[in-house]
Amino acid sequence: MTKKSREYALYIAWLIALSALLVSLYFSEIQHMPVCHLCWYQRICIYPLSIMLGIAAYGDDIAVKIYALPLSSLGGLFAAYQYLEQIIPNFAPIGLCGAGPSCSLIHFKLLGFITFPLLGVLACLFISLFLLLAQKPESV
Repeated sequence: MTKKSREYALYIAWLIALSALLVSLYFSEIQHMPVCHLCWYQRICIYPLSIMLGIAAYGDDIAVKIYALPLSSLGGLFAAYQYLEQIIPNFAPIGLCGAGPSCSLIHFKLLGFITFPLLGVLACLFISLFLLLAQKPESV
């Protein structure tokens, strides 16, 4: 990654978090898709990132990494766990999903393996990657 593109990495991480927020709100509020417990845990991690990263990108504050990386990592773990619940039958070693919609229910499937939790894993992974690559722009 070039030095110039590293300066925009924080903006890209913010755009990914904002996209994840908007997509999740669209499907739950407009398409009326039920939201399970694991989905809520993922949202608890992603929603603050869209605000924190936006403010940090505007202010060129690279120190946001300290706060944002744990959230994106935790969100990615929740998404990975839910993806395993969806893909592997009867997989629930911890039993994080309580009453309400089943966490293993698949609402969206593309190419036979791409589901919302996999998209969540990828979003959190790319947010973390761009946060690690971000660096402060050079002053003129």
